[in-house]
Amino acid sequence: MNRRPRGLVQRVRDHIGFSVIAIGVLFIVLRLLGVRSTFAGFALSVGITLALNVGLSYYNDYRAKHPKPERQGRGGGDIRFREDDSFRERRDDERFAGRRDDERRGEPRRDPHRGERR
Repeated sequence: MNRRPRGLVQRVRDHIGFSVIAIGVLFIVLRLLGVRSTFAGFALSVGITLALNVGLSYYNDYRAKHPKPERQGRGGGDIRFREDDSFRERRDDERFAGRRDDERRGEPRRDPHRGERR
């Protein structure tokens, strides 16, 4: 179900309430903390917040209409279950058929109970 495109005036109407309330609360909190503020500062802050919100609204609509093409994944999931290509090639090599990993690497065999090499 496609929505009608919203114009600038409708976007400003959608965001003006939030901008005035958010900046008003901020200015009240700052006033309680002893920071002096002017009406011009309040108006400027509301204008900046409104401009950012309207700009983000346009940007989000654009991104919804023009999504990025999905990149080809490199094998998501748990990294513990992944194998790199070089290991897979070594594993499939006939010379290493039937050998354990440490023997394939040329390391001496270790006793699992003692932690020392044989």
